[in-house]
Amino acid sequence: MSTKSVDEFVGSIREGVTGAGVRVQDVVENVAEKVEHALDEARVHGQEVKQRVQEELVKRWKVADRVGRENAFIMAGAALVVGIAVGFLIARDRD
Repeated sequence: MSTKSVDEFVGSIREGVTGAGVRVQDVVENVAEKVEHALDEARVHGQEVKQRVQEELVKRWKVADRVGRENAFIMAGAALVVGIAVGFLIARDRD
């Protein structure tokens, strides 16, 4: 190969690498934009889901609290029975 053809070959490789670098940069910018857009959407949807979960938890807590208040003696009796059962099992284990 002559020096001129080697220089042309190396020059064409350099041009190709430079062009590839520009194309890679364009692809990276495009991907970065898509990722940023996806993260923005996820943040918005995440906030909506968080709000719905909070509302549902508050609603369920109010129902549980109301049931507990309406059935306070039953709840206290159930707690007493559980306490006696646990105490019995602990005392039996010591023997």
